[in-house]
Amino acid sequence: MASVVGICNSALVKLGAQRILSLTEASKNANLCAEQYEKVRDDMLRSHIWNFAVKRVKLAQLSEAPAFGFSHAYQLPTDYLRLVSAHSSDAGTGRPAYKLEGRTLLADAGGIYLRYIRQVTDPNGMDAQFREVLAWGLAADLAIPITQSSTTRRQMLEGLKDQLSKAKSVDAIEDYPEAESSSGWVTERY
Repeated sequence: MASVVGICNSALVKLGAQRILSLTEASKNANLCAEQYEKVRDDMLRSHIWNFAVKRVKLAQLSEAPAFGFSHAYQLPTDYLRLVSAHSSDAGTGRPAYKLEGRTLLADAGGIYLRYIRQVTDPNGMDAQFREVLAWGLAADLAIPITQSSTTRRQMLEGLKDQLSKAKSVDAIEDYPEAESSSGWVTERY
């Protein structure tokens, strides 16, 4: 069973640092992990359209319309991290013009169906390869405070780059490819 402490310990092992028993223990490593974990997790979630983190919702329209520019404002979900796509129908069609401002999405469409990357907080809800990406990201983030070595930080960033590339590749292979829309120019060429 995966845990936040397990991911943090994986990062600490990569750095050759002392492992922790909990994020609340009185140690430098636990304090650093507790301080940086959520920031690095959300950054890694935003780095790719991870299949395990994609969610679909119909957005709630706000009662107050924007002052200008768009007809409607919609509240983004509380667990929203990154937009994947916005549609004007529940069939996933129609690409309305929109603008993200703060925690709202502005559009002229009368309804918005959103695909987005959600904030996954339970490590058991994360893909195993993503957990390893997260450990490498945390190791890179903690390298300087723990080891005081820019060389170690570069090594951790290189490990992150390699692991991220592998994880993205596997994640993409597991997804059915979306049909590409043809532009008028491409259609005319045929």
